[in-house]
Amino acid sequence: MLAALTIQGIPWPLIPGLIGFAIAFVVQFRLKNHIDRDKVLAIQDMAELYPNSVPPQKILTERGQELYRWFKIGIGVFFAGILLTMILYAR
Repeated sequence: MLAALTIQGIPWPLIPGLIGFAIAFVVQFRLKNHIDRDKVLAIQDMAELYPNSVPPQKILTERGQELYRWFKIGIGVFFAGILLTMILYAR
């Protein structure tokens, strides 16, 4: 039964999770091209701009906001795949 639920040894919930990770990974690097310069100039404290590798959502253009949404979806699918794998394949 367990062999029917796997594809070449990889649990099936990990496949959409890895696709979500790939989407989030690509979008992360595309976000740096969609920053609104006027919003950046309006910020007083520049330390809040990059607490991590992804630009903050409040300084992105409209296209950047859409890409950020895809980033969150990709990360969500990745973690859901990991969680579903842990639930279904726990012994």
